[in-house]
Amino acid sequence: MKKHIIIALAAAVALAACTKVSVDEQLEKISFQVASYMVQTKATGTSLLNEGCNSFYTNAWYTPGTGSVQYFMQNVEILPDANSNPTTWAPADAYYWPKSGTLNFFSYASKNALAASELDFGESVDPRGTVFTITDHTVAADDNIMIADAVYNAGIGNKEQNDITDSDNSNDPQGVPTLMRHLLSQISFTIGLATPSAASGTTNFEATITSATLKNVVNKGSLALTANASDATGLNTKTWSPASDGTAVGWTAATSTEDITLTAPANTLTLAESATSGNVEDMLVNRTVLPQAISSNDDIEIEIVYNLDTKHGTTVYTHQEGLTVTGKLKNVTAVPSWNMNQRITYNVTINPITDLITFDPAVVAWTTTSGTLAL
Repeated sequence: MKKHIIIALAAAVALAACTKVSVDEQLEKISFQVASYMVQTKATGTSLLNEGCNSFYTNAWYTPGTGSVQYFMQNVEILPDANSNPTTWAPADAYYWPKSGTLNFFSYASKNALAASELDFGESVDPRGTVFTITDHTVAADDNIMIADAVYNAGIGNKEQNDITDSDNSNDPQGVPTLMRHLLSQISFTIGLATPSAASGTTNFEATITSATLKNVVNKGSLALTANASDATGLNTKTWSPASDGTAVGWTAATSTEDITLTAPANTLTLAESATSGNVEDMLVNRTVLPQAISSNDDIEIEIVYNLDTKHGTTVYTHQEGLTVTGKLKNVTAVPSWNMNQRITYNVTINPITDLITFDPAVVAWTTTSGTLAL
């Protein structure tokens, strides 16, 4: 028996060794003021610790007043403040601002360690480290990789420029501005019963999901990002390109795929008499996936198997088991891709009455996108 499945979605846009320069102990220690891009979009979460990252890594290049550019910090681990300040971070072994010249900082974070063979911060390509690549990374369900906006021309000479929280204009350096942006996507799925027109009389429905699977999701890819220094003097920051602001896929997908098993809800799905929608249950919550094109991929689909009781009042007059419905994600036209720094929620609804196919995409305001697919 073929049934009607609707998918609606909301996408919220909401990621070593070292060589030191000789310093005077009177100089200011270098620290980092860390924020998540979610803060800027007024979404939930204010600390990198809330992202599951207990540290991040930075690469810094030193440009002296005269002479050549040189490494200052090479893949140095940065840790949260010992007093549990969620925004101030520093290396375990202190680094100090040079008396003259400027520093360029390039920072990234990853909940799960990235293999050395996967990661390249461009030191062999550009002495300022403005190329960042991840090669052939297989995305785990709980991955969270972020990159901070590149920071150029930071220096002690204009130390107030290093301050992103100087509300009292004290000119006290508060740390290198470190705004993290997500490089992966996250998806969620909910499930419920719904129909455009209520059934007649006392007819109502109860459904039990026995299995749900998202099939043929690409889970391996490569990413190349670039950031370019400004000619302007003084501190300035640059986002990486392609931008991880929810507008770009960024990654080049490989051919490796996986099936993602969704959790069958413990609660029965119900559609009461005279109602057009019932209770909504979670099947998957913020599962990390590789950013990828969806509109051109005919293989990604959700398959749901369920049992259905059709009732008059409390009397079951039809009991059906093993009903199967499928829906291709490419047909949700409002979201043609999973982008970096984007969360997508697919609200799946099964229509127990009809098997008509309809499409009703809509866009509403990490920005929020909505669309509906009926099968």
